[in-house]
Amino acid sequence: MPNAPCPLPIVPINSFSNIRLIATDMDGTLTRQGKFTSALLQALENLAEVGIKVVIVTGRSAGWVSGLSNLMPIAGAIAENGGIFYSSNSETVALTPIPNLLAHRQHLAAAFAQLQSHFPQIQESADNRFRVTDWTFDVASLTSAELQTLNNLCQQLGWGFTYSNVQCHIKPLGQDKAVGLLQILREHFPSYSPQQVVTVGDSPNDESLFDQRYFPVSVGVANVMEYANQLQHKPVYITTAAEGAGFCELSDYLLQTVKILNNT
Repeated sequence: MPNAPCPLPIVPINSFSNIRLIATDMDGTLTRQGKFTSALLQALENLAEVGIKVVIVTGRSAGWVSGLSNLMPIAGAIAENGGIFYSSNSETVALTPIPNLLAHRQHLAAAFAQLQSHFPQIQESADNRFRVTDWTFDVASLTSAELQTLNNLCQQLGWGFTYSNVQCHIKPLGQDKAVGLLQILREHFPSYSPQQVVTVGDSPNDESLFDQRYFPVSVGVANVMEYANQLQHKPVYITTAAEGAGFCELSDYLLQTVKILNNT
């Protein structure tokens, strides 16, 4: 494919020598078959020990992510594809302000009902009840053509649309991972330059994290190749391993880079 990602280099190079923060997707990127592993938790602890911060940037619900941000060895987490940020010290930042939550949820429900009239098989996601800014339904066995139709329908209804390997999202226009992450970097990590941040993902809803205009260093775990033909923006590098093992591969690579720099 054009502009195909390069494999992680064997020897650490300048692109990774100054990384101070990892902004990473969760499902399909940190998980393995939908679960966290002991290797992942160890990787996060190892990164924290050398001063590399991790911010999770996920499409998962506010309710789920609020707990994760406090329980995991990370600097914070962005929920709902750029809707809300939870820092590790329990601070909550509304990246997409919702003036009237009840009305907002009612409008989202109405939009979902419209989509169901065209696709009766779609089902509300289990975590939808814990959401604030968006509405989700399971991606299940929807085809690429059906996903494009859903995108078009959402646009006609005045909503944005994206999807991952687990869920489809009806969301406010303009809400995406890159917009939310850029705001958090400005407000919470202002001393970090774009070259000190590496973004990581695996699905179409991570595409904005691969936009080199904002994030010059990006990595896709190997399973991102399943969506190669659907991504306008592709990661610069790609791991050899898939899912959480791919993130651990990147973690090991960064730790090796730190070790080499400390010995020079």
